[in-house]
Amino acid sequence: MARPRPRWSAAVDFGGTLTDVILRPSPDDGCGDRLSSLLSEGPADPSRLDAALAGALARHGVLPGDLDVVAATGGRSFALPDRWRGRPLRRVAETRAIARGGLVSGAAAPALVASLGTGTALVLAREEEDPIHLVGSGIGGGTLLGLSRLLLGTTDVGEIDALAREGDPGACDLQVRDILGGGIGSVPAEATAAHFGRLGREPGGGAAGRADVAAALVNLVAQSILRLAFEAALHHRVRSILLAGHLLDVAEFRAAVLRIPSLDPGFVRFAPDPGHAVARGALEEALRESAARA
Repeated sequence: MARPRPRWSAAVDFGGTLTDVILRPSPDDGCGDRLSSLLSEGPADPSRLDAALAGALARHGVLPGDLDVVAATGGRSFALPDRWRGRPLRRVAETRAIARGGLVSGAAAPALVASLGTGTALVLAREEEDPIHLVGSGIGGGTLLGLSRLLLGTTDVGEIDALAREGDPGACDLQVRDILGGGIGSVPAEATAAHFGRLGREPGGGAAGRADVAAALVNLVAQSILRLAFEAALHHRVRSILLAGHLLDVAEFRAAVLRIPSLDPGFVRFAPDPGHAVARGALEEALRESAARA
């Protein structure tokens, strides 16, 4: 007798830059999640949903009929139809997807989950209560790419990352010690006092090279996001901060986060497969809803 085909679940997260897809086989199949991404070509609509799902299914040899649960979140997914190829489509609010993605990634609740995409969203995730979208920031991966185009002449993420690893942000940034001669209060001397401030003080922009500019750009984005996250975390007395999103695919961005003075790596964590954390959260929410209705 032929072995029955495994059953699958799927979720799509429509981001401003990338659309992420997660496929998950039934637990008895013994295989892990299958992850894929493609460039976003606009907000969610039926044709883009079909392209994202059909492409991911074909890559992994999964048939549309193998799917039991299909979910979508992100960019205007609320406007998608109720069904995809005859199956119910569960539309998950992005705030819920971000929060659940953080919790299933190991964040200790209550947690502040920072979704670092084209921009940044900060969400308060709680186990037994609804999540809260606290604040958003226009600083994110889109900022890094846009400023890199202007200042470095490239939007190639690999090139930006490689340049930043070779550069010194201190060639562009002013540190607290540069202005005060040392630290002040709880602020250490090596903390950034002014991003790109050195270039405004020194004739001709000082000795900063292209790699230094890349390092300073990454430093600017990382510290701006984390400062906002720390303020929100302090106000809401959370137990952890979890960072998710494709910005964490930039290795030097992760390094810049870890270089923040006084950072507690036990309090600030990176999600596994960070670019797919929100899609994973949407899938978990859809599976919970499906189980509750069963």
